[in-house]
Amino acid sequence: MLVGIGFDIHRHSQEDALYLGGLKIDGPGFEAHSDGDILLHTLCDALLGALSKKDLGHYFPSNSETPKKISSVEMLEEVLRIINYKKYIVNNIDIIVISQVINIANIRTELIENLGILLNIDTSKINIKGKTTDNMGTIGSKEASACQTIISLSHA
Repeated sequence: MLVGIGFDIHRHSQEDALYLGGLKIDGPGFEAHSDGDILLHTLCDALLGALSKKDLGHYFPSNSETPKKISSVEMLEEVLRIINYKKYIVNNIDIIVISQVINIANIRTELIENLGILLNIDTSKINIKGKTTDNMGTIGSKEASACQTIISLSHA
């Protein structure tokens, strides 16, 4: 069994659309070189980590080599290619979104369904939780949101 973990945090921006789990949702977006999808970024890092393949920034550096505002779905597709995803079975994915801005309860089902499609897995293997920081710190002041993902893989 292989296990990987990913973490990401981005500052909110009123000027950008909010993407989470590959979906465009209501709310202030994130300041980022890509579309800022913290959920997909942590999923990518967890997948890469499970297979000891550096981190997302190695493959998609925040410079002119990576297209500005690149879709995180495109990034995930490339990560799946890098790790030769077809050789692995996802045992489970556990995701926690930490935010005072994003209400996960309202979009959990749609997020899980979309991740099931993106990863071609049964949605029963995906869990998403939302937490706040009780108005403390950068996240509590609604300045930023964060996400953490852990994934368990087995060889197919």
